[in-house]
Amino acid sequence: MKSSFAKASRSLIAYAWVLVYLSQTSHAQQELASWQTCSTLLAPNGDSWAVYAARPFKAEEIVELTPFFIPLRLEETQHSVLDNYVFGFRRDDKVFNVVLLGNGAFYNHNAQPNLKYVQVIKPGDTDDIPHMVGFRAIRDIAAGEQLYVSYGQDTGWFEKRGISDKSPTDEKIDPAMLPLYKNKYCSAAYAGVGLPTWKGKILPILDAVKDQLSTTLPPVAWMDLTRLAPFDAGLSDARAKVNVQKGDHIEQSLGLVLSRNRVRGTPLGPIAFYWENLKIDHHQHLINLRDNAKLILQYQGHDTEWQAVDRFVGYSEITILPISGSIGMVRRVGNEDYNCKLIIRSNKNHNTNVGVTLELVATRDIAAGEVLRLNIAPSEFREEYELLHEEMEASGQPHHPSIFDAIHSEEL
Repeated sequence: MKSSFAKASRSLIAYAWVLVYLSQTSHAQQELASWQTCSTLLAPNGDSWAVYAARPFKAEEIVELTPFFIPLRLEETQHSVLDNYVFGFRRDDKVFNVVLLGNGAFYNHNAQPNLKYVQVIKPGDTDDIPHMVGFRAIRDIAAGEQLYVSYGQDTGWFEKRGISDKSPTDEKIDPAMLPLYKNKYCSAAYAGVGLPTWKGKILPILDAVKDQLSTTLPPVAWMDLTRLAPFDAGLSDARAKVNVQKGDHIEQSLGLVLSRNRVRGTPLGPIAFYWENLKIDHHQHLINLRDNAKLILQYQGHDTEWQAVDRFVGYSEITILPISGSIGMVRRVGNEDYNCKLIIRSNKNHNTNVGVTLELVATRDIAAGEVLRLNIAPSEFREEYELLHEEMEASGQPHHPSIFDAIHSEEL
């Protein structure tokens, strides 16, 4: 009886604290449409990270429509820390890996998952190019549940990394604490597919292949359309989904710290942050983190197997690759008419291969629906934009055309 009373008291105190905290925040006071609210969130889980349901989901519902995905050749990810965060697929009778933004790279493994990975290929497409990548609920999912996928029981994923295939017990955020988690970890950015691309491109493809899909629901019922913005917000076109005040946190996501030669010459280049494109304060902060042994450096070459080896040569080699959320999809404008900035924090306290935590902060008031513009200059490696352009055109993913202006201007 005493322990039950103490537990109830703690819950009441936690709930009261949440109410006070939310009353002081700007996001919580806005009346929001469904697409402006949070469906999933990425948050610390002990010494690692996990993805949680921020609302209930019905069986077969799309839990996440991946906002951005890029296929890479196996040799571009093998023996690299990046290989821990990709999904495999076949294309032209070859195996490729696909890099996902959003939360896709951070669903933990469970032998009895509540999500399944889904990719849809256009009928008759001989190139086997995905036009949609996402995750669907296998069963009904309650708000606060941790979201899991299966990494495969016979793929050798665990053996290669020298870790045991041990499924965790199902975990759930305390309902009294869920509002606090949502306010702290839900993104205020909208990125990826909106109603135009869903209705105009994805749904017709799903309808054409519905007989091949293991589902009892028609594809039109997979997605609650109120959860999609009335606009697309693809690459270089991510937008604020709520009103954001100057100094407010917009999004927290995660980044890998790689050697530039792991990214150069690949379609990942335009979404990465090369050392020369980062600000002086970023440089100084990364140097300080390195000096204080708080920067996880993730240089892994072809001879290092799955062991993380510090192959630090010089700071100019450091490249930060956003591997979650939508920060990699924010338009980069340098010092002209920007409305947000990037903060880089250490991730040393977490037992994970993720190198740094990235935070997007508003530098002025931003209205809901406004394009986010980051005060970092874009990279200038034309061949990487050409590779990315080919993939974006083939997959039909939404993007702002200005990201490829340099290519088009040279073609004229």
